[in-house]
Amino acid sequence: MIEKIKYHLLKVLTSRQMRIGCIAVITALSVALATLISYSIYTVNIFDGEKLYTVRTLSRNVTSVLSGINFRSNNYNIKETTMKGNTASIKIAYTYPVYITCGENTVELTFEGGTVEDALKKAGFSVDGYDFVEPALNTVINDTVYIDYTNIDYVDGTYTEAIPYTTDVVYSNNYAKGTTTLKVGTNGVMQVGYTEKFVNGVSVEKTVTDTEILTPAVNGQQIVGTKDVVKPVSSSASVKTISVLTPDFPIELDANGNPVNYKSKMTVRATAYTYTGNNCSTGVAPKPGYIAVNPKVIPYGTKMYIKSPDGRIIYGYAVAADTGGFIRKYPTGIDLFMSTETACRNFGVRNMEIYIIG
Repeated sequence: MIEKIKYHLLKVLTSRQMRIGCIAVITALSVALATLISYSIYTVNIFDGEKLYTVRTLSRNVTSVLSGINFRSNNYNIKETTMKGNTASIKIAYTYPVYITCGENTVELTFEGGTVEDALKKAGFSVDGYDFVEPALNTVINDTVYIDYTNIDYVDGTYTEAIPYTTDVVYSNNYAKGTTTLKVGTNGVMQVGYTEKFVNGVSVEKTVTDTEILTPAVNGQQIVGTKDVVKPVSSSASVKTISVLTPDFPIELDANGNPVNYKSKMTVRATAYTYTGNNCSTGVAPKPGYIAVNPKVIPYGTKMYIKSPDGRIIYGYAVAADTGGFIRKYPTGIDLFMSTETACRNFGVRNMEIYIIG
């Protein structure tokens, strides 16, 4: 039974009508397949600004299509993509690494073409005629480029400063001789204009361009009196002295406390000493008023009046009655007898005026 079925089926398949039908079916399928393939093929036109590349592909992946094209550089950006039917149009722009160094900082930029000036603008630098740029601003960038940029700015400004006053010495007969009066001056004010140079934001130079006196300085005055002032003449009897000796007659003193009548005057180095347990070289017991001298300069028994040049220390009436080893180093010096060691220390070493009166 099965063998009969196989026989009749084979007879049908091998008949002429069946062969014609199969051929028709295969032809229809081929046409359909060709039509399907024709609708699946895409035409891609790529323009790089100079050259047009055309690719036919089944892929809809733009990146895949572009990777198969031998462009003159593998660094580019897709600028525009349009699709019309089965045709795609793509525009690309080549990119170049640009390194801009300004001072200690370097900016890396992906640049699509143009000049050095265009690259600086894209990086945010505002270039003017004072700036230094290498290579030149009009250099066309078509490869990796390193740009040195130095930003130079000149800024104008002003500030004020004091004009110091000076003090003039003025002699005036309106003031007593020996007196000094100080009148303080006033500083002036001056406005200074300047231009400051900045290199990459750092000040490197400041130049003064002009000055203007806003307020002039007023000088001070040191007024020295020249007027003679007559004061009553006093005497040693009314002056408190260190010496306890008393002259036979009071010594007349002028307005400055100096003896009016004297034989000679000298200014000498003076020290002080106190009790040692010994009498003076002339045999008298030591006490304030008897002083030690170099007898070759001031003979023993010389009577004198002793005071400091400024009048603050008044030793008073004194007699040369003693000497000491100090004369070897200071032959013109004197040693004043004081009543205590404290008084000696307070006196120290200083210049004193000696008025020889007898």
